Amino acid sequence: MVAFLFPGQGSQEVGMGKELFAKPAGKEVLAEAAKLGWKKFVPEIPAEELSKTAVAQPAIFLVEWAGFLIAKEQGEPKAVAGHSLGEFAALAAAGVLDWPTAFKLVLLRGELMEEAAKKQPGGMLAVLGLPGEKVEGVAEESGCFMANINAPGQVVLAGDPSALGRAEKLAQERGGKAVRLAVAGAFHSPFMREAAQRFAQALEELVFRAPKITFVSSASGEVEKDPERIREILKAQMTAPVLWAKTMETLAAVGVEEAWEVGPGQVLTRLGRRITQRVRFRALAEVLGNV
Repeated sequence: MVAFLFPGQGSQEVGMGKELFAKPAGKEVLAEAAKLGWKKFVPEIPAEELSKTAVAQPAIFLVEWAGFLIAKEQGEPKAVAGHSLGEFAALAAAGVLDWPTAFKLVLLRGELMEEAAKKQPGGMLAVLGLPGEKVEGVAEESGCFMANINAPGQVVLAGDPSALGRAEKLAQERGGKAVRLAVAGAFHSPFMREAAQRFAQALEELVFRAPKITFVSSASGEVEKDPERIREILKAQMTAPVLWAKTMETLAAVGVEEAWEVGPGQVLTRLGRRITQRVRFRALAEVLGNV
């Protein structure tokens, strides 16, 4: 049983998707995106622009969708999951939303999150090498929020600059390592509350369908089947932590034997190998051979 995994923001890199968008399926994706208002050729977006949330999120989604169309020629997935932003590609792959609708949501999501980050500056900090309960203590004492529970020994905190500074010091004092992430805001925290409220209004106008294949939400870490529950999960997703470790354990529990990371980079492949030995994780380049 094969699952497709879709990464989130932070996986972007200059030149991403070049080989994918040279293929007919990739060209068609960009042509459709242009009709929806996206005029950029993803592989040519410069680093400075790609660092902007409103640009990075739709660009990553398009790489993921082109990758999905091409990767499924090697084998149809039986399950999908996405890390934060990647959840939208996963929902489109599962048939919950059509992909143009998912892409329009991602365009809006990126704009709202970028705007929220400018209004209330913050950032994110990866804490490495500490057990979860110790990281919870660091978060509580520093005034940060648990944002991504990615893998054993890797948890990401979100907060304002002063709180992140306190968390960095506490993590190091307790034997861990702290790494500031190159993101523009305190995502998956209450800092995104206003953006989430505005995004929820857009979600109310859409029709959600039941997944055609197994869909595991990274916001709940569980298999989700009910369309209305999925809508509610997406409403809370911007402010809720990403439960990636739990998501991977759930995929293993439902019988997934192999997981393909359909998107730029190998972040999820590396995380997956740290979470469970029951699943074989493969990056897109490995699956396709030349991409």
